[in-house]
Amino acid sequence: MKIEQNIISRHWTVLHQGKKFYVNFTESDGQTLLLCNRDNWEVLEESEDCIEELDCREKENIGLLEELLAFCIDNWDNEFMHEVLDELWGQRGQLDGPKESQDTNEGGQE
Repeated sequence: MKIEQNIISRHWTVLHQGKKFYVNFTESDGQTLLLCNRDNWEVLEESEDCIEELDCREKENIGLLEELLAFCIDNWDNEFMHEVLDELWGQRGQLDGPKESQDTNEGGQE
């Protein structure tokens, strides 16, 4: 097997100053539709009526945007992510199974 492309996408729901924000970071080592017409970061703000993208061109939003991104970066590898990783390692262990049942790839094909 060979990995053709890696796409990492991380989402946070952040409560800040009584408002709810949805923050997403996406990165890829190849082209992906997730990054069409946007940068790596996307911040949405929830209001009573709708959820809309935070306009980072508005001067009053620049400081808020910087705070949100810094908070998410600081919390990238939080307790939840450690729990997910532990669960994934547990699943990986279950996939290994007995050695004699694994495919030895004797035919030389991937």
